[in-house]
Amino acid sequence: MKSSQGNKIRFALVPICMGMANVCLQKVDVLEPFYAQYRWAHAILLSMVGSIVSVILGWDHIKTPIMFMYSCFLKPLGHHGDQQSRLESFYQGQAHIYDDSRGKLLRGRKTMLRLCAAQLKDQIANGTTSQRPIWIDLGGGTGWNIEEMHTTFPIENFEKVILVDLTPSLCKIAEERFKRRGWNNVIVLCQDAATFETPFHMEGGVHLVTMSYSLSMMDGYFPVVDRVQSLLAPDGLYGVVDFYVSGKSNSPAEASSPQHNRQCNWFTRFFWNIWFDFDHINLAPGRRDYLEYKFGTIKSLNRRNHFVVPYVIQIPYYVWLGCSHARGHIMISSSPTFDIYSSSGSSNGSEYGGSSPKLGPGSVESPSTSLSMVEQLPRRRQWRLDYDSSLACHTQFRSYIYAFTWEDPRVDLQHIPLSRDDVMLVITSAGDNALEYAIAAQPKKIHCVDMNPCQNHLLELKLASIATLSYRDFWRMFGEGQHPHFSALLHDSISPQLSSYAFQYWSQHSDRFTHQFYKTGYSGLALIIFEWWSRATGITKDVERMCNAATIEEQERIWQQRVRPAILSPLVQKIMDNPMFMWNALGGEYICEQIPINQMNMFLKECTTREYVENTFDPIPSRSLFRNDQYFYYLCMMQQYTQRSCPTYLTEEGFNKLKNTDAMDAFRLHTDSIIDTLKSLPDNYLTRMVVMDHMDWFDPKEDPSQLYLEIIQMARTLQLDGRVYWRSAGTRPWYNTLFEKAGFQVELLTIRKPGQSTDRVNMYASFYQGTLKRKVSTTI
Repeated sequence: MKSSQGNKIRFALVPICMGMANVCLQKVDVLEPFYAQYRWAHAILLSMVGSIVSVILGWDHIKTPIMFMYSCFLKPLGHHGDQQSRLESFYQGQAHIYDDSRGKLLRGRKTMLRLCAAQLKDQIANGTTSQRPIWIDLGGGTGWNIEEMHTTFPIENFEKVILVDLTPSLCKIAEERFKRRGWNNVIVLCQDAATFETPFHMEGGVHLVTMSYSLSMMDGYFPVVDRVQSLLAPDGLYGVVDFYVSGKSNSPAEASSPQHNRQCNWFTRFFWNIWFDFDHINLAPGRRDYLEYKFGTIKSLNRRNHFVVPYVIQIPYYVWLGCSHARGHIMISSSPTFDIYSSSGSSNGSEYGGSSPKLGPGSVESPSTSLSMVEQLPRRRQWRLDYDSSLACHTQFRSYIYAFTWEDPRVDLQHIPLSRDDVMLVITSAGDNALEYAIAAQPKKIHCVDMNPCQNHLLELKLASIATLSYRDFWRMFGEGQHPHFSALLHDSISPQLSSYAFQYWSQHSDRFTHQFYKTGYSGLALIIFEWWSRATGITKDVERMCNAATIEEQERIWQQRVRPAILSPLVQKIMDNPMFMWNALGGEYICEQIPINQMNMFLKECTTREYVENTFDPIPSRSLFRNDQYFYYLCMMQQYTQRSCPTYLTEEGFNKLKNTDAMDAFRLHTDSIIDTLKSLPDNYLTRMVVMDHMDWFDPKEDPSQLYLEIIQMARTLQLDGRVYWRSAGTRPWYNTLFEKAGFQVELLTIRKPGQSTDRVNMYASFYQGTLKRKVSTTI
């Protein structure tokens, strides 16, 4: 408080000094005619006085950026015989302000450290890493990284921490910092990163190596990266954050596992490479390429730092977490993904004549890794299968369509006989129904398929959150739809269980949980429109009363008298007739010019749009109470769930069943089309398929052969008496005959009639089951 008052008094001296200067000038008779004629000189002098006084009074606040700009852009480096003398010349005058001047320039350091800490904690919990790991920070400078790591992974928990840097002035700052902290297990070595020596043997015994904006400053980076490879223990981690520019074409790492936002335009590639070269910082793509060649990738983020001029000047930087290739293979192979197809435990799928599955991003097979080594390691969950994220079929999706699933799993489970021996294929959507199946029966495998990568990002986040978070945090995220500390949870707890794909997505969209998650995604558009229309028509309070009604009679009365006249008005009907609204609100699996017109045409042959909407909504209020059973429409109207009205995976019992059993080990997430996923599966592998309403989106005039090929693949991969389940907007879908042609016996399970509901959603006119009775030719 006193300091704040002192600053106010000090800065009040600026106008006082300017006023005194003005009075003095007016008292000098000799200068008065001059200033009377040249008023601009008077203004300049007063400005100079004010500027000088301001600089003097505010020196503590501006000296850091001034000294930084002088050291980086104006100070001559001269000629030096070696790298150490050059670095010392550059940093000596600014060592004491280094940390204060780099906060906004060196972005991503905290992210890299938190990812490393989270991964270490996960490995320690799983018993794959020593309880007291060893950490080496190469190019650690003033020790800022080590002090920052202490906030997430206490330094006392490391057996040894070694900071290596070539600059004496920076090492001195680090030694003073650690002495103040009293960290006796931290050692500072002022040596070269490629050749440094320690008082004890370190080769093959280091659990973590980090490099923060130092790899780009090392002239000979090959021996440094090679040295790290020799230092790391089999379970060791390697974390790097640095500036970069991409090559003109994709790097080998991008070719095998494309990374979002990695490529730079031609101006960025040339400008930043030349700019940083003045300070002997080399951003050539080969440095990062060699890093990813020598190590497997666990996490990789590509970002832009635009602190100078926001969104105009953008400096590319990356955050990368890696491991040895052998360890990468072991991690994947010891996970459920190692046995992706086999239902009997075969490690290579040879029982079905299939090939080995694609490994996750960054994993590399090692011939030296034996199965016995794999079996000795604890099992790790790796749900996501690799995919090419640069393909147009994936890049067309900027977000998930569904933030919640729109099919009633209670009715599914009434008709689908599930057991622990079942192998399922389902459409991912938001993942709610797949989680419901896992809780109900714990099937052996659940293959979740979606062309939209963001839908799998969402399900992967749910799986990882269940595995790592408390029920309270999980409920706040997906029950209440908001969590103020989601970003911290993502980096510190959830990240080790996420693929690099999903982590990149959620780290860039961490604001989704700051306020009403279920209003995000394309399905969120319907919720936003409903909320706006409720306010415009004055029924907001009525909607709340209906959602919290104590009896069916009260709920139905509010619907008929207040809510229904507003939401089924002629204007709303016109909005629902618009295909663009139907796409954004209801979603779909494929994008083409005829979508969603194909599905609309199916029900328009049987009724009008108004009749279809009335048949959907009118029976719902009389079916069950919104507040304790009808969570689908409760969510749409209130933008959150309640403890009594929510999917089973959001109940504490369902959450614990997933968390404490092997139910989640069954999940495999395929980012692909249904037909291509089916083609990758062995014959006679599946027992159950749930394909929702996606077949409604095919054009009966143009796409019957395309859909028949998909149905043929269903028949090939299903065992005899295996079953496929689908919903449709039509009561008699045109493609039922294709199933019969492919050897299925088609059976109607439910059909919607006016005034009656088939389930708690009641959106679809029919629900069908196809049972495979015979195998037919795979040709049309």
